[in-house]
Amino acid sequence: MPRRSPIALVFSLVALLGACGGGSGDTRGAPEAVVRAAPGRTFDATSAQVEAAAPDASSAGTVRFSGPGAELAPTGPGAGKDYPELRHPLAVVDLVRGALEVVSYGGTALREASTFRYQTVIDVEAAVRATPEARKAAVRAMADRLGSPAFYADVWVDGEGRIRRVQVPVEKTTQRPGNRDRSRPRLITVDFFAFGP
Repeated sequence: MPRRSPIALVFSLVALLGACGGGSGDTRGAPEAVVRAAPGRTFDATSAQVEAAAPDASSAGTVRFSGPGAELAPTGPGAGKDYPELRHPLAVVDLVRGALEVVSYGGTALREASTFRYQTVIDVEAAVRATPEARKAAVRAMADRLGSPAFYADVWVDGEGRIRRVQVPVEKTTQRPGNRDRSRPRLITVDFFAFGP
């Protein structure tokens, strides 16, 4: 049996992992294409369960993806604060329509679903233009809360191309947390799960 050089073995291994997806790579397409298609694929479902949390308030319930969407009632010490993400969780899906500068971050499991995380910068005006009229005000309210026309968001997309989680900063000065960041940044997290057919 002929011996292969170590370099040939490495190239063979890389080719094999590439053909199999490697277990950690995103094989569904370019990051920008995956994230830009995700709102439409999410709205293809009829409904989902939602849990949304800010540092001092949270909300939960079922949302239907047709029409303006449900308005949830936040609870907790900060329930009276202006958190449109907690009241109108479908607006965070619409927010992703304005995603720019999309970067793949890595795979992870969320609520037993395999997902891939993307770091983005959101152009709020682009998101508003792409959002149906009934939900435009809630998308714009997120920018008003932050006082910025652009801010970062992290988006987790599942194997069916649906948004499973969106995370945005509470204040525009909040830095995006790093992989080894031990600090507890002030973020708003909105999770979608138990999708209807």
